[in-house]
Amino acid sequence: MAVRIRQTLSGRIRRAASAIVVVAGAACSDTFLSSPSGPSENPEAALDIVQLPASAPATERDVVAFYARRGASREGRVYFGDGHGGRGTEYLRLTIDKNSLAARPDGTPFAVGDSVLITIRVADPARILFTMEPAGLRFSDDSPAELRISYGVTEGDLDHNGRKDAADGDDEDHLAIWRQANPGAAFVRLDSRVSRGGKTVVADLPGFSRYAIAY
Repeated sequence: MAVRIRQTLSGRIRRAASAIVVVAGAACSDTFLSSPSGPSENPEAALDIVQLPASAPATERDVVAFYARRGASREGRVYFGDGHGGRGTEYLRLTIDKNSLAARPDGTPFAVGDSVLITIRVADPARILFTMEPAGLRFSDDSPAELRISYGVTEGDLDHNGRKDAADGDDEDHLAIWRQANPGAAFVRLDSRVSRGGKTVVADLPGFSRYAIAY
């Protein structure tokens, strides 16, 4: 009888744990894989790169540089200013895993312990557009770098028409990080994850070039 009671309680505990997992999953449902709204490759002139409102704070620094090293994880972050000479909210985060560095722009592979200077530049203070150097740097297919960009500063007005409306909600469904491999080349859409609650877009990066949030 005692064994049967313990088995019954064990089953209830498992079912309760499963219910918790389901609820937790529902709570995270504001994060989704973005869906394309048109071609996955566009010239810059045909791309709706998200604009920042005139009221948006300036970035704390327009250029952020750090060393990444094969065998160690590194991060670079860009922040908005707080309007008083200090640091405000996070704008961009680039995470390079210990195995992310694959090859230099000339094709030379990275060995464990090799390092490279990474530079992130705000390419356009009026749009969500960044340049990352050295151009041509390649990341591992198995352990790519991760780019996370916030669009919260838009306050929901993604089409920049001065108000937040239903059209902005539709645009949010299609937000993605787009990559321009070389100046003047077309932008290519990357598989992107959007968080409505966190107001961020995240994508894995194959290498360095220019990156934008667009739809």
